[in-house]
Amino acid sequence: MKTTMIAIAAAALLMPIFLLPPAGAQELVSNSQLAQSVDLRDVAAAPNGEVSGTIVNRTGMTVRDVKLMVNYAWLWRNDFRPGEDSPGRTVYITAPADIPPHGQGTFTYRPSPPLPDRTDGRFVPTVHIVGYTRMVPPA
Repeated sequence: MKTTMIAIAAAALLMPIFLLPPAGAQELVSNSQLAQSVDLRDVAAAPNGEVSGTIVNRTGMTVRDVKLMVNYAWLWRNDFRPGEDSPGRTVYITAPADIPPHGQGTFTYRPSPPLPDRTDGRFVPTVHIVGYTRMVPPA
């Protein structure tokens, strides 16, 4: 009985060590925290599906590898009788440049393969930031 109690006590003491994130681990943040750190501005879509915009770095650190989700939602012309094959799609891209502290950078994405030219509906593109890497200055 005593050995069981000692093992449980030892495990309880070691548990906090295992719950600490390892050095260099990724940190999960909420959508509101993400928007306070890195944001999108002036997002525009062309008729061919090309999207572009400005990424704003609100942090005091360089930001790189900004991951963007580009969603091409398909809206049927007749919602009461939609077709069987929705051409909508979602792609993930990475912005090409480092963004300095409190600076901004631009992105452009052209769908590949191109979006189909159809008359039974239309695409509605949206862009969201889904992740980024924040560069911590050396100590």
